[in-house]
Amino acid sequence: MDKILHIENLGKTYVQGHERILVLENIDFDIKAGEFVALLGPSGSGKSTFLNLVGVLDDCYSGSITLFGSRLEPLSEVKKAELRRRNIGFVFQFDSLLPEFTVLENIDMPALIMGRGDTGAAMALLKRFGLEMIAHKFPMDISGGEKQRAAILRALRNKPGLVIADEPTGNLDKHNAKIVLDDLKKVNAAGAAVLMVTHNEEASAYADRVFHLSGGRITAG
Repeated sequence: MDKILHIENLGKTYVQGHERILVLENIDFDIKAGEFVALLGPSGSGKSTFLNLVGVLDDCYSGSITLFGSRLEPLSEVKKAELRRRNIGFVFQFDSLLPEFTVLENIDMPALIMGRGDTGAAMALLKRFGLEMIAHKFPMDISGGEKQRAAILRALRNKPGLVIADEPTGNLDKHNAKIVLDDLKKVNAAGAAVLMVTHNEEASAYADRVFHLSGGRITAG
């Protein structure tokens, strides 16, 4: 199985006034194509910081990150943005759907931004996950669980090799959380790797491998 993410000696420090705050330290980490990996850690442990680095949303760090065969450090901002758009789908704790667009239009938005919008392809995703009945509704007219499921489909629209999910069930009740996790498992079964950050031990049971982030370091198990 090929590595789609390879991290060596990753470190991240924030500067506040005269104080340096070490958030991540000496992290080595890999994800293989088609894996489902969970990263557990309490609030404030640096999970979101880690995801921002992996997701090419932050480029201030030490060490090296190689994503889909490209080492990030030498890349221009334009090349990084292109790598991110083509290869990574994001699912956050809050759905961030655009309220003025229908669910179908929201799902198609990532492809539209890249100049290849196709609502037929977006509808195919909705049908695949049994959600075609909400296609022409607006976000305000659907449930929280449906919004989060729509956000997952939006993340899939450009057929990414890696889906990054940051506390995807953190805003849901137990019933809807299970549906969303089942959806992520389907995403994984279809071939995309999933990196899910969570503080929920039950959610981590869906993963092939589980890691813990504490004290700025990642440990397995």
